[in-house]
Amino acid sequence: MLKIADIQDYRHNLVPVTHSFDWLTSLTHILESRYHDEESIQQLLSLATELTGLNNISIALPDSPSRFKAQYCSTGVTNGIYSFAVQHALCRQFESREWLVIYENSERPERFDPVLDTLSGSVRCLLVPLMLRQSVLAVMVMDLRGNHPELLDLSITSFLGAQIANILATQVVPNFKTLYARPYQRVHDDELGDINAAIDKCNGNKTMAAKVLGLTPRQLRYRLSKLTEVEA
Repeated sequence: MLKIADIQDYRHNLVPVTHSFDWLTSLTHILESRYHDEESIQQLLSLATELTGLNNISIALPDSPSRFKAQYCSTGVTNGIYSFAVQHALCRQFESREWLVIYENSERPERFDPVLDTLSGSVRCLLVPLMLRQSVLAVMVMDLRGNHPELLDLSITSFLGAQIANILATQVVPNFKTLYARPYQRVHDDELGDINAAIDKCNGNKTMAAKVLGLTPRQLRYRLSKLTEVEA
């Protein structure tokens, strides 16, 4: 799945994962004591590994218009490089918003319905879109090799992903809540700084920045042209 997998030692999880509601206490503590967003995301990934029994869970973010990096990873590796198969799946996922799986001995991602479908032992990678208001902010990439995919609790996986998505949203745009809640508001002079910050956080990918801001690419271009005229 990941190039970084080549330098990691994986512990095969041969025992079904069991957990109590104590994990909710841990989650509450992480969110209530949140100060540094990057640290909080790493803590949530650690919690995810405890609940799933997986070792290698990463968060994929855009590095360029068609390339993604593992900016956060439970193994401690930063800015890891994904394989071609995962890169291809991520490009598709940011547009389709689907859950995807990659099977052993296959390079082609396939659609996965977390409600109707069941994971099998032949799945080596599960990609979960981290969404907020119908926009994909990032993707949680889960390495299932050597584990029991059929025992993975997809509802908890989705719930933890939603918490990470909320943290990522406020990381990208400081006043995300206000800006996102009113995507069709009039253009204001003070928006330019937030728009440029979003574009910078998305590594120059304006399409992704538009999604983060709750705008269409056309609306983003219109706002930039208007704000640039005002600034000039």
